[in-house]
Amino acid sequence: MKVNVSFTLCRIKGKDRYRWYVLFRNPETGERMTKKSVENLRKNLGDFSRTPILRKTEAYEICIQALDAGVIFSPNSLHGSFRNYLESYWDWENSPAIQRKITIDPGSIGPDYAATRFSLLKRHVIPLLPSSLSIANVTSNHLRQLQYELVKEGQLANITINQMMSAVFTALKDIREGSGIPFSHIRPPKALSVSPRNRGILSENELRTLLARATRSTDRRLYLAASLSLLTGMRAGELRALTMKSIGNGLITVDKAYADKAGEKPPKGKRSRHVPCPISLCNELKDFAETNPYLNRETLDPLVFWSRRGGGHISSHFLPAKLQALLLTMMNKDELTTRNITFHSFRHMANTLLRGTVDESTLRMTIGHQSEEMSDIYTHMTQGRLELVRSAQERNILPFILEAKKADAATS
Repeated sequence: MKVNVSFTLCRIKGKDRYRWYVLFRNPETGERMTKKSVENLRKNLGDFSRTPILRKTEAYEICIQALDAGVIFSPNSLHGSFRNYLESYWDWENSPAIQRKITIDPGSIGPDYAATRFSLLKRHVIPLLPSSLSIANVTSNHLRQLQYELVKEGQLANITINQMMSAVFTALKDIREGSGIPFSHIRPPKALSVSPRNRGILSENELRTLLARATRSTDRRLYLAASLSLLTGMRAGELRALTMKSIGNGLITVDKAYADKAGEKPPKGKRSRHVPCPISLCNELKDFAETNPYLNRETLDPLVFWSRRGGGHISSHFLPAKLQALLLTMMNKDELTTRNITFHSFRHMANTLLRGTVDESTLRMTIGHQSEEMSDIYTHMTQGRLELVRSAQERNILPFILEAKKADAATS
């Protein structure tokens, strides 16, 4: 991606030798600004070398570094480097824009959401942006060219590129509108087409095999997590946050989730829900929570899925990694990828196995799929609806789990 260089170098003779100077251009007016000594810029960058700068290429590189470092323009002014601004915008800890958003609308952006965009932009977008491109000079053509180069590299899926372009446009729109500059003439490029991936699910025989092998594992966390997600549709983050007090006698309250950076937070959709769970599994979950060797008198509400490293929340990679290792004993990695089998597949299978047996609104309330029409009735289900779900679980899902446990008992 090319852009006009925003500065001009000149070589001026001093008392003892020639020295390089630079004239930066005002990004808004295009006018040249007061000339600056390149050697002084070098000092501003932390290099206090007294070696004369003789070559133009060396002077040019110092000017580029000065732009990148925000020495010439503040990263958050329209004169600043666009690439620096993008990086700072999605920095959860230090971004004034994010702090403003979450103050006005708490929960509108989470640290994990920001961290994902920060990482993607830093790895894939920032290297493609010219150092000399200021915020004020970004045009629709720059955005189209950026999208083109991301596609041309062939490293990322279209859906990921769309996410990055949205993050870029959000940051750009925020500062331009906040500075009172008309933004209507800048348009984001058309979103790339995305082919919906198959919602990976296992066949009934594969599910039986998987549960049987998980049951025989010395680490019961995968078996318990898979069984619970299969019966209730709970997400991995909701499982990570599950505590003993959330488990009743045949009923589980899903009122929190856990994310790496945000920690405990409301579940997706920001609404709690109650889901039936067989009493036998509820008891197994409670019993496992009590096996945590790190429990003490101060532990008021123990985690169910505790980590062996300190007894806290399990890593976000734990359940996916355990599941993949088990699945690779059943199929090769290419098939696993093509079929899109992940831990989230248990949620899809719960949806599939319960659908048709319970009405759509009850299914949505159980699984946690919120729609606008259901916003007022989402939190609580009637006893009758709970019984419908419980009956569907016992008829369509529980036999898989009981069969796996029976097979395990027979081989013990």
